[in-house]
Amino acid sequence: MSNSKFESEKPPLTIEEIFRDRSKGSIFERAFMILGQVRELDTEYRPWRKLRPIARDAGLDPVDAWAAAKFLRSSDFRAISLYTSNFGRFGYSEGRYLAESLHRIDRAFGGGGAASLEHGMLSDDAHRTRLRIRTLMDEAAESSLIEGAATTRKDAIELLRSRRDAKTKGERMVMNNFAAMQQIKQWRDRPLSPEMLRELQGILTEGTLKNPEESRRFRRLDEPVRVEHEITGEVIHTPPPAESLPGRVEALCAFANKVHKGAEFIHPIVKASILHFMIGYDHPFVDGNGRTARAVFYWYALRQGYSIFEYIPISERIRAGRSRYPQAYIDCELDEGDLTYFVLYKLDMIEQSLDALAAHIRHEEDKIKRSERLLRLSKDLSLRQRLILEHAIRHPRTTYTVKSHMNSNGITAATARKDLDDLVRRRLMTTSKRAREVLYIVVPTLQNRLQKKGL
Repeated sequence: MSNSKFESEKPPLTIEEIFRDRSKGSIFERAFMILGQVRELDTEYRPWRKLRPIARDAGLDPVDAWAAAKFLRSSDFRAISLYTSNFGRFGYSEGRYLAESLHRIDRAFGGGGAASLEHGMLSDDAHRTRLRIRTLMDEAAESSLIEGAATTRKDAIELLRSRRDAKTKGERMVMNNFAAMQQIKQWRDRPLSPEMLRELQGILTEGTLKNPEESRRFRRLDEPVRVEHEITGEVIHTPPPAESLPGRVEALCAFANKVHKGAEFIHPIVKASILHFMIGYDHPFVDGNGRTARAVFYWYALRQGYSIFEYIPISERIRAGRSRYPQAYIDCELDEGDLTYFVLYKLDMIEQSLDALAAHIRHEEDKIKRSERLLRLSKDLSLRQRLILEHAIRHPRTTYTVKSHMNSNGITAATARKDLDDLVRRRLMTTSKRAREVLYIVVPTLQNRLQKKGL
């Protein structure tokens, strides 16, 4: 951490300083006297910058309240085999702070709630395929936008549907992210290694770097990097020096690949969040660290069987509240490498994503119900055909191609062409040409035909 304004947010005491003196009237004794009050105040595991004013409003000395909070957290705190730049051990607090969120994620995978894999739309293979493709596209678009890709979400999704060649750096980033998300699914059974990290970063940065030589390698001694606040430009993190990277990356891979069982058990989503944090913290590459970190999170979650993450684009939530992302890193670094802040942040992003997935499923189910009215026009329209017509009615200027229909539904080109040509035969769509490509467009009279039938 640099000497910036963030240093003023550094907690006044470490856990070692709190326990050092236990004499009468010491900070330890004063903290012990207010444990019950602070337990009620610290339900959200607040950093010093947030606990301080809350303690003051409750009539408590903020430093005493902080000492009590640290004391309470210490009983659940667990050090791990990864180290800060100054050789302190990272760790996190288990127990009550994480349990509820982790339980909800486990239920989403195991069949509980609207966004689960065993109920409603997600129990149907065809729907799961469509949603999986949508999530891949959304995550590729959102992860690129976080990194400043000069495009819009709408244009990024259209690019991925059409699979046309990327024309700009922003479009190249989107295509790279999509390729990386597909690749990590193929690597589920592959242990994490420095080579895999370099390969992943290469996929993510291909054709986007000012210096292509920076791809697929860790940063060198002559390439110091600093993480700056995106608005103020202030340095908020100076990553470990390049000479330490080989050892740090090896340690990270060993941590990722170790099977933590019994007393050493780490919940898979906590561990995936730690991997995400550490790649951002170590910043092993000149560029592409954030995208690599987010991809590794998905890789580990999928590797551990959490296939629900194939259906939730977390980067969408990160971008929506992006100021919280760097702050979660800052809070961890200021408070003795306490990763709980970042894990809680990540769990919140996942829960928001599950809420968004549940809302999307309800929306899709409504679309399917609405699409049933089209059966009054042709009784044997397939669900894919009904949904593309419903989309065309709501977006009348949209053009469709065999490739876009194929990519949106995960079907073969022959099946996509059959769907669309059949709609033309039924006089529900018409065609035009763009160079050699056939464009399919809904007939302008479709809406009137539905209205005449009272639909």
